[in-house]
Amino acid sequence: MSFLKEVIIQKANIRHAGLGIRVYAQFLDFLVLCPILIPYGFVIYYHDRTAYQLLPLYTALHSLLYIGYRFVLHAKFGRTLGKNWAGIVVVNSEYDGLGWIRSFLRSLPELLLSMVTIIKACFDSIIFIQHSSEMNGLTWAAVNRILQKANPLEDFAVWDSIIYYGLSVLLILFSHQKRALHDLVSGSRVIWFESHSKDKPRS
Repeated sequence: MSFLKEVIIQKANIRHAGLGIRVYAQFLDFLVLCPILIPYGFVIYYHDRTAYQLLPLYTALHSLLYIGYRFVLHAKFGRTLGKNWAGIVVVNSEYDGLGWIRSFLRSLPELLLSMVTIIKACFDSIIFIQHSSEMNGLTWAAVNRILQKANPLEDFAVWDSIIYYGLSVLLILFSHQKRALHDLVSGSRVIWFESHSKDKPRS
C-alpha cells in the first residue's frame, strides 16, 4: 500500500494490533533507521578520546532522529514506514487521525527515556576523558566495564527501559484494546488497516 495514501478505517470492524505485529513493525523501522547507528560502530572500533568526546552529540542526534521520525509520521499519517508495511495504523480514541498533540504525548515517554540515555552518554564521555590515560590500549569491552562501574546513571538507564517496555508488553498482552503505556498516556490505539487481508493471521 502507498505510504501517502490515506487508509480506510471501517469503524464497525475494528481489529486492535497485538504484540507480534507491533514488534514486527518496530523491527522494520529499526532496519529503516539502521544507517544512523553506523557512527556508534566507530565508538566501539576506536574507543579513543575523540570518539568519546563525540558520544553525547551522536547519542542526542540518534535519539532525537528516532523520536522525531515517529512523532512526525504518526501525527501526519498515523504510521511509520514499518507500521505501513506491517499493515497497522495509530489512531485516537474515536479511531480517527492521531494529530500533533496526541502524537507528542505518545512520544513523550520515549523522549524522557532518551534524555536519560543522553545524560548517561555525557557521564561516559566525562569519565573517559578524565581517565583516558588509564584506558589507552584497553579493549572496548574493558573500557565499557569501567564506565559501567563509574557511571552513576548506569543502573537507572537500564532499569527505566526494562520497566517501561516490560509494562507495555504486559498491557498489550492482557488489556482489552492491547494498549501500551504510551497509548494510555496519549489516548491512542493501534489497529489493523481496514484493507488488510482477511486471511492473514493477526496477533
